[in-house]
Amino acid sequence: IIIFSITTNQGVPTWSRQVHARVQQSFEMTAPLTNWSPLIIAGAFVGTDARFEDERGYFQELFHNAKYPENVKAETGILQVSLSHSKRGVLRGIHRSTYSKLITVTRGAIYDVIVDLREGSQTFGLWCAVHVSRENKKQLFIPARCGHGFLCLEDADMLYLQGGCYDPSSEKDTNPFDPFLDISWPKLDAAHQIILSRKDRLAPKLNEWMDLPTGPLKKRILIIGASGQVGGALAEAFKSEHIIGTYSHNSGEGLVHFDLEEAAKDPSLAVDLIDMCSPHIVCICAGMTWVDGCENAGDAPFLINCEGPRSLVRAAKRRGSKTVFYSTDYVFDGLIKGHTYTESDRVNPVNVYGQSKAAGEVAVLEEDPSCLVLRTTGVFGPEKQGKNFVYQLCRSAAEGKQMLCAIDSYGSPTYNRDLANMTVGLIECGARGIFNCVGPQTLSRKDFATLVADTLPLPGLNICSVLSEELFEKTLESRGTAAKRGKHLGLDIAKLKRTIPAAFQPRCIEDALLHWKHNPHGAEICFAKK
Repeated sequence: IIIFSITTNQGVPTWSRQVHARVQQSFEMTAPLTNWSPLIIAGAFVGTDARFEDERGYFQELFHNAKYPENVKAETGILQVSLSHSKRGVLRGIHRSTYSKLITVTRGAIYDVIVDLREGSQTFGLWCAVHVSRENKKQLFIPARCGHGFLCLEDADMLYLQGGCYDPSSEKDTNPFDPFLDISWPKLDAAHQIILSRKDRLAPKLNEWMDLPTGPLKKRILIIGASGQVGGALAEAFKSEHIIGTYSHNSGEGLVHFDLEEAAKDPSLAVDLIDMCSPHIVCICAGMTWVDGCENAGDAPFLINCEGPRSLVRAAKRRGSKTVFYSTDYVFDGLIKGHTYTESDRVNPVNVYGQSKAAGEVAVLEEDPSCLVLRTTGVFGPEKQGKNFVYQLCRSAAEGKQMLCAIDSYGSPTYNRDLANMTVGLIECGARGIFNCVGPQTLSRKDFATLVADTLPLPGLNICSVLSEELFEKTLESRGTAAKRGKHLGLDIAKLKRTIPAAFQPRCIEDALLHWKHNPHGAEICFAKK
């Protein structure tokens, strides 16, 4: 017996309220409210239901008008409630309705697919999948005019709370194996075959009832850390594809939450994310990158920079996805004056950040030797948060503040748009393994700051030359933590240049700065003192 109550604008009958109250009182109602998260389809959400259990069983609210957020409620209210039973192997869909649906699996398990079939939607043509079962207590909100289908992984009973009444004349069906959608349906075991109704088997392809964009099919690009500067540049470089971006702390429009530290502790979170979007390419550019902060952060740097990526790569490999992992020059000790490191040089990090990234390189290549590991450093360019070194220089110039720059600390500054372009080039070439992906010049921090000031220009910039040991002591005194850094950390890009065409190779710092100046993006930047 399933007991459920539905609150509508017309109110609830007295007898229903009384029954509902008696059942609630008989359980200890200590579980949290249903927790909702956005999916990669605009307007679609997944929730984990609050379930109140004791030794007798459980009580579960499948809808509560006062508790559920507005974005998972039908504008019209719930107008129809339906219950379906399907055997293992049954595939239903893809069906598009003019109304929204809230679905719950009350028995069994399904692989549920939502397809954005709304003309003009920012995620049109994109699909996502969620495993929904009685055990995982998940509930899905499917927006109106989105396609919906599912494959039963077990015999399953599903409850639909609908924002409209079923009307065959207003429904639109699409073949679940339409190549334009390219849905990755799970493979069943040899004893079970997919069972389709004649109606679904003969359903038209999308291009038979809708005008579709021409050109090659879009790839699904999953960017872990799309709210950061490398992630933002990747989204710009892959703008012609389906971009699926995640964030951990700094949210943004269209991004879904994903935390590498949580995924390190619970790898099923990585599996859920990869299953949801079935990406062709996964770019892991998120990480714990505060070099000084890593020194006293316990296990966090290794969870975020090593074990979280490991979980993602393992899940991605199972799906056949190509993974790109971004690493750092800090995997080296930087002890040899004038030396630029190649990909085959022995790693020897001198700080926790470098150690965690070196461990991450090993982890992702252990899980999938076909991964790309891209070592980069000194990344600058447009970004939403406006935190990188060039932003700092511009703010110091605008405010008339002194900028401390080391004269004995060398690196290879990298334009973020060039880094994204190098990534695209390496993927298109089918490259694998470790590559240095940096700008072509190696120079001191002070010389880089001077070059920025001369190129943009920044006439108000006051550069103060210091030794790296002085910066270490000042950081330790002001923040209570500081990391040792190698002094000579230039990276050699000969291997990169041999691998990718000239169109994908990095430009010099001067050209990169002028390109940024004439093609602004992200946080506003001041190029001169006012």
